[in-house]
Amino acid sequence: QSVLVALVVIAALAVLVGVLLNTLGGDSDDSAGSGGTAASGEPRPGKPDASGEPDDGASPSASTGDGSADDKGEGKGEDAGEDAGKGGGKGDGDGQDSGTLDTTTFRSEQGYTIGLPSGWRYRSTDRAGDRFTGPGDQRLLVGWTSTPKDDAVADWKQLERTMTRPQYKRIRIEAVDFRGWEAADWEFTYVDGGTKYRTVDRGFVVSPTQGYALMYTAPAADWSGDRREDTWAALSTTFRPKS
Repeated sequence: QSVLVALVVIAALAVLVGVLLNTLGGDSDDSAGSGGTAASGEPRPGKPDASGEPDDGASPSASTGDGSADDKGEGKGEDAGEDAGKGGGKGDGDGQDSGTLDTTTFRSEQGYTIGLPSGWRYRSTDRAGDRFTGPGDQRLLVGWTSTPKDDAVADWKQLERTMTRPQYKRIRIEAVDFRGWEAADWEFTYVDGGTKYRTVDRGFVVSPTQGYALMYTAPAADWSGDRREDTWAALSTTFRPKS
């Protein structure tokens, strides 16, 4: 029986590594660590929903829009929220208290909810998670897993070894206080298409069978701006895991 369990664990890890190598080495919109502490899982595409309003949005870990070539031209400009609520969930239209920004609740078919600031929209769902885009080339990837690790910092450091993004530079990997959950932030910069981006990937363990990552990315030049700071605060504050 112990041999069988070991084989199952090895197989799961092999799948996870494959996902990470594919996402990290290819579409940089994928979570930097969307297979470890939080965001690996097996997201399923959602059903289209026409209930979104222009100010609905979609933002997480794995994570995210990170300067991927696939994302060029998406989510830029103030009209990026027109399709909010379509795809892997839907916008309910009910505002949430997220500090300085009004948000609309987005409900993913995975079961989590998140408050989406004006101008954000759902983009797609793939094996890395749910992808969202926002004004000013902001992006978010929300990833999840049913087999989270129990040490978020160690997990991020392990996953960092597979990082392949151009001109990658770590800013920090450290534990963070996030609602009492085991959580850690992996923050870094990289260059894509001549633009320098900055990402924070927050992985956290909700339960032994439930982990998430919110991977938020924006142009590095905008990182200290109020909009960027308020947006990340809104996204991380309003996120609610599957109950």
